[in-house]
Amino acid sequence: MLLKIVSFIASIIMLFTSATPLHQKGDVLVEKTDSLSERITADEINGASGTRFYIRRPKEEALNEVNASFFGLSQESEDNFAAFQSALNYCSEHPGTKLVIEKGIYYFRSSASLDANGCTDLLIEGSDATFIFSSTGYKIFIRNSDCVEIRNLNFDWNWEESPLASIVTVKNSNPEANTIDLVFRDAEYCKENISLEAITQCDPETFTFGARCSTKENYLYQDATNIVSSQKIADDTLRVVHNGCLDGFEDGETYILRHYVYDGTVFNLRDYSENLTFDNVSIYGSAGMAYICEGNVSHFQIINSFIGVNPEYKEKRCVSLTADAIHIVNTDGCFNISGCDISGMGDDAINVHDGLGYVSSANGNRLVLTASAMRLKAGDTLAFKNEKFENTDVKAKIVSVKDIDWITKEVIVESLPEGVTEGWTAYSMECNSGNYVIRDNYFHENRARGLLLQSSNGLCENNRFYKTMAQAIKVVMDIEPTLWQEGTGVDNLVIRNNSFEKCNYSDWGTVIEIGTNIAGGTAETAVFTNVEITGNTFTDMPSNLLRVNNVNGLVISNNAVDTGDFFDSSSVQGRMEFGKHCYNVIYSDNYFADGGFLRFKEVAVAKNVRVWSMINSQL
Repeated sequence: MLLKIVSFIASIIMLFTSATPLHQKGDVLVEKTDSLSERITADEINGASGTRFYIRRPKEEALNEVNASFFGLSQESEDNFAAFQSALNYCSEHPGTKLVIEKGIYYFRSSASLDANGCTDLLIEGSDATFIFSSTGYKIFIRNSDCVEIRNLNFDWNWEESPLASIVTVKNSNPEANTIDLVFRDAEYCKENISLEAITQCDPETFTFGARCSTKENYLYQDATNIVSSQKIADDTLRVVHNGCLDGFEDGETYILRHYVYDGTVFNLRDYSENLTFDNVSIYGSAGMAYICEGNVSHFQIINSFIGVNPEYKEKRCVSLTADAIHIVNTDGCFNISGCDISGMGDDAINVHDGLGYVSSANGNRLVLTASAMRLKAGDTLAFKNEKFENTDVKAKIVSVKDIDWITKEVIVESLPEGVTEGWTAYSMECNSGNYVIRDNYFHENRARGLLLQSSNGLCENNRFYKTMAQAIKVVMDIEPTLWQEGTGVDNLVIRNNSFEKCNYSDWGTVIEIGTNIAGGTAETAVFTNVEITGNTFTDMPSNLLRVNNVNGLVISNNAVDTGDFFDSSSVQGRMEFGKHCYNVIYSDNYFADGGFLRFKEVAVAKNVRVWSMINSQL
């Protein structure tokens, strides 16, 4: 009877409310293979809605083999930087090389960066060797290169010289005196001069990021006044005097204390490199990220690989990386991340986006942009969104760019069309990080989010998400004016046949979130179009299953939901919320394992009355 009543109300509402036109999908990329040389093969990657692209790889049997030991690479060397750089230089000068590294452990202590520049048709065979780094910064650049494959190679951080992070337990927390004692699980890491960069509550049983339904943390390095002093008062204990930032930490709570955050990256892919493959590459440790992909790099893939704590030291080490695993920004897209196991990071597993510039002033042909991670280069063309974040036909060609400070840029354009004013946003038409596949991966037990998907034509399928601290997937246009500006909008994103278990573990949002954050508010239009969430399974969640804003064209179908009993039951558990600017939402054939008569958790709430009526009539 209830369903009949709701369906009747829905039909009346649908009759008397106007519909918003469905946004049509843009053309998808369909590449063809060009004739391949005798040294090259290609992997075909099939993505969302018929997207197809190819990633070329060197053909092993057609390459000339050389051993890295010829250049001096040695397990006995204290620092193999010069030797391996010589090997990379040789590869750059000799296209069609297979560089073989003999199995072993090789140390790198130089603060300089290895540079694979201008390499072509190169295969680096790692033979299960391990490179161990001891210094911060970018460790390996791949620039201006085409058709490069690195396989069967491991990378780690020298924990014995400087640990990336420590497990600590709070004792004698005293908010009145602004003091706290941190008891180190591993006493050898307890040093009076050790850097205190960030501290995040963790699971006291597994020592992985995120406590159940608790999100206590502090990025200590962001404010120089946070830590007044630290004194070693016992072999395993530091007494920290702070400015009040740790007053909410309570005795007995367990935390991961990072000694590095954004201090390094293993691989930096850039400068128009293309056709890059990382196959069976393990990254056990970095004082920052594993991969940064930028500078219009395209056609790259990370497959059959591992990012996580070195299994040999899993009882001793608590993090793999101290920041994101894979950060993809301002590229030319066409990437594939498949068959990987990614965990233990201090930030998101994958973040894919292009940068935005927030217009703080416009005068004549002079723009002032707040832009922390945006491609701005003379000769490039800017496109603009208005104050509602609607796309416009306004474009301007860059003449020059000048830094005012680290985040503020003065941009001179040939001519600035009428209408561009403070509050608009600009983005570069010279990059597009869309067209990608994320398939058959295992994302688990990391701080923050699993995937940040902020570019178009994406396929996310057959992945397992387990115990992410915050959202397993977040689709966002995110503008914090003084910190970051990310995401130019998304069209054609398919999220299907994935499993989500105990995600949003710390109750830091929802399991999946789609929406905008514009300095704490939302955009005044739909910036996301044609999104599908189908065939997924959701198990055990403390919170809403889904929160959505700013979407035109959303299909939610054939998903199975079991809110479980791991988390305390709440009225929002498993619920879907649809906020501002949501149109053309289709909801069908979803199954709730614990659905019962008038169970509020199964009811969707929506600001758009058409969306509310359509969905609730189906429940």
